[in-house]
Amino acid sequence: MKTDTTKRLEQLLAAKFNTRNDFYVFECTIGWYGSEIVDCIMYNCQREIYCYEIKQSVNDFHSKNKLTFIGNKNYFVMPYSLYEKVEKELYAKEEYKDIGIYVAIDHLEEKEKETENAFGIKNKYLWVEPVDGLNELYCIKTAKKRELKADKEVILSSMLRSMQRDKFR
Repeated sequence: MKTDTTKRLEQLLAAKFNTRNDFYVFECTIGWYGSEIVDCIMYNCQREIYCYEIKQSVNDFHSKNKLTFIGNKNYFVMPYSLYEKVEKELYAKEEYKDIGIYVAIDHLEEKEKETENAFGIKNKYLWVEPVDGLNELYCIKTAKKRELKADKEVILSSMLRSMQRDKFR
C-alpha cells in the first residue's frame, strides 16, 4: 500500500516527463521472472534509460529492498526533509557517487548575508535554499551517465509488459 507521500512523489515525477518523447512506467519488474523492481523507469528519444528510486522516509531509505539502479542515469526521489536526514550517507557511500537526487520542495527561498572584513570591505552573499513541501521537484544533484547494468532489450521488454499491465488497471 502506497503512502500519500509516495503517491505525490510519483505525480511530481510524472509531471517532469515530456509526454511526446519520454516513455515511462512505475513499478517495473526487470526480466520475466525478475526479483528487482524499479520504482520508475523512463526511456527517451535519445535512447537513454533513467531509473528512479522513490524514498519517502528514513525507514524506507534504509529498507532491505534492493535499489535497482540499472539505467544510464539513476536518481533518488525524496522529500527535502528526508534528504536533510540522509544527506551525509548519500555523499559518503561510493555506490551513490553517480546517483542523482531530486527532492520535493514547496519553493526556493532567497537568502542574503552581508559580511564585513577587517579592512571594512563589505561582501554580500546571495543564495537560494529549498523549503520542504510536496509542490515541485528540485534537482539537488545531477546523475552521471554510465553504461547500462542490464541488457537493453530485457529492460525495454520489461517496460512494455508493465505498461500493458497499467493499461488495464
